[in-house]
Amino acid sequence: MAKAVYQRSVEMATQILGSNEAVARYLGVKPSEVLSWLEGRAEPAVNLFLRLVDLIERKTVDAARTATVVRSKRDETA
Repeated sequence: MAKAVYQRSVEMATQILGSNEAVARYLGVKPSEVLSWLEGRAEPAVNLFLRLVDLIERKTVDAARTATVVRSKRDETA
């Protein structure tokens, strides 16, 4: 069975911030809560989920902008 969007979002936030503990600090929750979300035993409250989505969106947009600048510079020198 596919992972729930909540689990995937917490996994992505963990990759962005570096650890479960960092996600917990970012959201103001206990690390054990983050672990329960990662394991699919619970789901974050909607307001916390939306903060995760915002974090992921900002990181994704930043990465896309960086890639665009790199491509533009590469194309200028070609």
